[in-house]
Amino acid sequence: MTQTGRIRLGDKDIPYALRRSTRRTIGFVINRDGLSVTAPQRVSVRDIEAALQEKSHWILGKLAAWAERPHQRELAYVTGETLPWLGGELKLQVEPRGIRTTLRRDGDRVLVTVDPEASGELRRRAIASALMRHYKREGEHFMRPRVEAFATRLERPVRKVVIRDQKRRWGSCAPDGTIRLNWRLMGFPENLVDYVCAHEAAHLVEHNHSPAFWKTVERIMPDWRIHRDEMRRAADLWTWV
Repeated sequence: MTQTGRIRLGDKDIPYALRRSTRRTIGFVINRDGLSVTAPQRVSVRDIEAALQEKSHWILGKLAAWAERPHQRELAYVTGETLPWLGGELKLQVEPRGIRTTLRRDGDRVLVTVDPEASGELRRRAIASALMRHYKREGEHFMRPRVEAFATRLERPVRKVVIRDQKRRWGSCAPDGTIRLNWRLMGFPENLVDYVCAHEAAHLVEHNHSPAFWKTVERIMPDWRIHRDEMRRAADLWTWV
């Protein structure tokens, strides 16, 4: 369960999201959504906010840097728009035809038919849902074998690979060996998709981000640092909200 709080850092009133976990230390994450804090169950809010004050200079600097980044655009889902696809682009074509929403790929063109009577937000959601289903379906075919290949090299079983809609994470690995990946990864170049797949496969061995975890990643992807840094930069270019 995530809680919310606010703290005064310098001359700014900063909201933050607080999540309790089994980790031993307090962790901070700053991204487009703001400041998130993960803390052990036993740590008091007073101690958490003391840690925030201690890191205030770093936090304020990171928040300012994020504020300067360009905002992601929201698609209108109309003919002529481009969609990211494995480092390239798909061109969207929308045709008002029939009752059911359908989708068909033809090379780098994706044709979506939609009910001519649908308009406004209803039409937009119908097209967006059809595209998301396509990304999920293709994502399963593309990413599942990659995850399994990395897991095989680590001699660890994968229970299941699930492609899902995740707003805040590119991937996750559950204790039972289920790996979940964000369908939006299909918009990135293959090397970055591979990095996320390798990252999550490594969690089958190490369920944290300790030095041992990164050594595990390095076993299956020696140049992981390059891909991680590129992924962080490329994430800002994602234009499908």
